[in-house]
Amino acid sequence: MKNEIYNSICSQVYTTLKEGESLTIYMEGENSQYFRFNDSKIRQTGIIEDYKVTLSLYHGKKSLQTTTTISSDINYSIENLTSEINSLRDPFSLIPDNNFTIFPTKFDSLEIHRKGKLPNREEILDSLMDVIDKDNLTGVWTSGKIFRASSTSEGVSHWFEKDSFIFDFSLIDAKENMVKILYPGSDWNKDKFTAVFNDASDKLKLMDKPKIELKPGKYRVWFEPHAVADFVDMLNWNGVSESSLRNGSSSLLKMRNDNVKLSDMFSLDESFDRKSTSPFNSRAEVSGNVSIIKNGELENTLINSKTALEYGLDSNYAEDTNSWGMGEYLRAPFMHGGDIKLDERLEKLGTGIFISNIHYLNWSDNLGGRITGLTRYACYWVEDGKMIAPIKTMRFDDSFYNFFGSNLEGVGEEVVSRPVIETYDGRNPGETTCPGILVNDFELTL
Repeated sequence: MKNEIYNSICSQVYTTLKEGESLTIYMEGENSQYFRFNDSKIRQTGIIEDYKVTLSLYHGKKSLQTTTTISSDINYSIENLTSEINSLRDPFSLIPDNNFTIFPTKFDSLEIHRKGKLPNREEILDSLMDVIDKDNLTGVWTSGKIFRASSTSEGVSHWFEKDSFIFDFSLIDAKENMVKILYPGSDWNKDKFTAVFNDASDKLKLMDKPKIELKPGKYRVWFEPHAVADFVDMLNWNGVSESSLRNGSSSLLKMRNDNVKLSDMFSLDESFDRKSTSPFNSRAEVSGNVSIIKNGELENTLINSKTALEYGLDSNYAEDTNSWGMGEYLRAPFMHGGDIKLDERLEKLGTGIFISNIHYLNWSDNLGGRITGLTRYACYWVEDGKMIAPIKTMRFDDSFYNFFGSNLEGVGEEVVSRPVIETYDGRNPGETTCPGILVNDFELTL
């Protein structure tokens, strides 16, 4: 879809509003090519073109929402949206006023295009099939454009468009050992992909060794950036939200109320500098960069307009609650890097565990910052800076007040962007950017 089509649809829909009504129109869209692989063969392929729209109708201190879809057929889209708006009008008389309902602040309109060099269908297949038949591969390739757009009846109109690809795959040997790789980008380079694939293939060969069964206890650990990203993303659930701090459910309460600090090596921002996702939210409000934690100290939280109105605060225009139940969440988290070089990871670790991936994360003690989960795929026992053998899957249970705090020994120099791979509601342009970290006394429980 082109920006001009979206603007044409919106402008004509706004002319149908009645006196006293205001409207926002938020679009999430994609035009994507996908391939699903199993046993290094293509099992499914297709093209997805989808544009989901959220309409928010305001009248005084009342507002209601509905979702539907639009297309490049302007007349059909206008009729569909107008019908949806009509369906919202009758229920207005049945709902009470809400003193925390406020129409979005007006901002200057933005138009952002993050261009890339994406391969076409034939180039994708030629590039991948030359390489992936060397090992048993299972995974999904997706590529194409991701769109976000948000406008209001007050004349604001934002547009964000991004070219990107993700190859999310696992290599699997005859014993069902696995190495998981996430290879994302905006500019396709076959040579770089081949190098990543060959590195994964080498790791898979190491997985063929007998697995070491570790006893529960505290271990020295190097976490790769994707594992660190999983920890950082947990702060989206009752973490960085000002509302969750106010209602007493945030894992950062100790930092605010008791002046507890993390390591001075830990700094976390909400940063839109990389243009990985749109700086505007679903209400067409534009967010700036926010320093959340700087050198271990809590500086700011994420505050949306409703929370700001409720508690008399200044909003930094964080997002409203999404379909997953998250509100005031990080859309572009960026953890600052340190001084451990890529080729020094194992040397700095010495003897301990090299963890590539983790999964099934959950809070075991939200207020205490304790997170539980499992090691996943390519995780190895290391002795004297050399990988010895893979480890059996272990459960961990530890607090980020430890592994981002007193037990954090070092931070990787290189930061890596891990895109959002979940596609329940369509492709998401967001990324979590993190370095690897070196941690002492990390607690394995089972």
